[in-house]
Amino acid sequence: MPRFDDVTAAAGLAHEGPTYDATIGDFDGDGRLDLYVGNHGTGAVLLRNRGDSRFVDVIGASGIEPSGDQHGTAWTDYDNDGRLDLYVALGAGRGLGTKANRLYHGEDGGKFRDVAAAAGVVDPTGRSRAVAVLDYDRDGWLDLVIANYATPNRLYRNQHDGTFADVSDATGISALSATRVAWADYDGDGWPDLLFSGTPRGMRLLHNDGGQRFTDVTDEAGLGGRSGSVAGMAFGDFDGDGILDLYVSRGTDFSDVVLEHPESRITFAFFAHDEPSGLDFDAAQPDGTVHATLYENGSPATADQIHCGGTRPATNAFPCAPADATLATAPAGVPGFVLWRDVAATRACATCPESPRWHLRWEGAGDHHQTGILDGVVRPAAVGLKPYTASGGILYRGRDGRHFDPVEAHGLRHDANGQAVQWADVNDDGALDLYVVDSGVDGAGGRNRLFLNDGRGGFEPVPDGAAPSSGGGRGSGAHFFDFDGDGRLDLFLTNGWGAPPFDRGPYYLLRNATSGGHWLTVELQGVRSNRPGLGTRLELIACGRRQLRYHNGGTSYFSQSIVPPHFGLGSCAAADMLRIVWPSGVVQELEEVAVDRVLHVREGP
Repeated sequence: MPRFDDVTAAAGLAHEGPTYDATIGDFDGDGRLDLYVGNHGTGAVLLRNRGDSRFVDVIGASGIEPSGDQHGTAWTDYDNDGRLDLYVALGAGRGLGTKANRLYHGEDGGKFRDVAAAAGVVDPTGRSRAVAVLDYDRDGWLDLVIANYATPNRLYRNQHDGTFADVSDATGISALSATRVAWADYDGDGWPDLLFSGTPRGMRLLHNDGGQRFTDVTDEAGLGGRSGSVAGMAFGDFDGDGILDLYVSRGTDFSDVVLEHPESRITFAFFAHDEPSGLDFDAAQPDGTVHATLYENGSPATADQIHCGGTRPATNAFPCAPADATLATAPAGVPGFVLWRDVAATRACATCPESPRWHLRWEGAGDHHQTGILDGVVRPAAVGLKPYTASGGILYRGRDGRHFDPVEAHGLRHDANGQAVQWADVNDDGALDLYVVDSGVDGAGGRNRLFLNDGRGGFEPVPDGAAPSSGGGRGSGAHFFDFDGDGRLDLFLTNGWGAPPFDRGPYYLLRNATSGGHWLTVELQGVRSNRPGLGTRLELIACGRRQLRYHNGGTSYFSQSIVPPHFGLGSCAAADMLRIVWPSGVVQELEEVAVDRVLHVREGP
């Protein structure tokens, strides 16, 4: 069985807070993979890999602005100069304001300079969530795709001169809004295609029509109707037939929940429903005062949204005394949070006298998600809340390069509230394994799942996911990469996803200590193609087995990395052939390839 050791603290990565997602790439060109974590409004970090199994935060001297409502991030090399650049996507104040996404040009000495305005990629009104970097028109220059929540998606075409043109309308991308994006050449025609989730119509597959437009082929491809609430999406050839397959995780970003804690504390989360929803409870303190901290859509509730009986607290954290909260009748038609004590509804318990029951409700139409903390309360009861129903995930087998068939693979059933998913050969046996992030529900992170590919079309669940539990917060991102250069894929996890007070969680760096087989990592350098070689198709033949890797750098929850393709070879001590099909159309075939190394390949003529 695979074994992963928690080396988070030893690596200098102890942290707790909102994280959302990370992106991985070698920003300083020293041959070691580094980390950037946006940390959603609490200060991003740029973690340089020192080469001694430790990371150090160098953002202070980097030129990167750490603040802001950071969601998706991606490394790129938009000018093909061999130095990684960084794109950072920000929200837009819940659609009520404007902002500027950031494009940092990589300079000498590991420094960065924000050139987003001059490059034309600020997307001021987009509620940006996820980022994809790809060469959609195969001109040798990397373009940008931005998945925007409740606002049109964006596609920026690289103009080869440091600027980008907004071709969102011309290509059909702006017809959708979305929260996540993945990409691959699913039909093998050489043109990278896009897969969005979180659109008003669910998951949508957009076929690349020769670098001109994208056409929605979701239903024709067999992906319509079944997918439900898709969060994570990952392409990979799990059965070794040379055709890309697809796994999607289904889950919810937010859910209704009421949790009791020691010392008379309650935390809660609930959506706005058709009818007023919330919870009832009793006061625990002799004076009957309840202390509340309330949030709406992840931000402190404003004064016009808060009512303590007939009074209006000035801030989202306030005491609500019985004298202020007591009402003769339940309030009606009052928008926002209403906290009150109803003298007409009493409750008796064995150890306390009758006292008026307390109530907390939210009333108001629209896109609202309410969370908060109540102190000095006991015996809560949810009213009008809907518990989360697990929906697991779906494995789609690529049938003929154009269609997908849902398959019931042995051992792959689970009830995770799925978020990021990743294919990776964690034990280097030559078969892609599957990792699923389980975010649990608000306030209670789940346990991630690892499924070992048995090489016969089925999977074997690994007990406890071969990793620690989320440790608080809610899981979001997962990234496989070889941080210590030993040829085994390690794992970096982010767990700070959700709305306050449920948005705090740790990083995890898990070192792969599995006794595995031989391996080969391929570091690409494009010449006619884009410099990182994104969009390259690699086929490895070793000991009669064929493996496919499509190099998209590694897409995760909101972000994209530039991590080199990795092959496990099991007991094979050499590879018979490595066939590389570059985005430019150039094909290179390498024979009798030595393994257990990083192979550097420069695009040939």
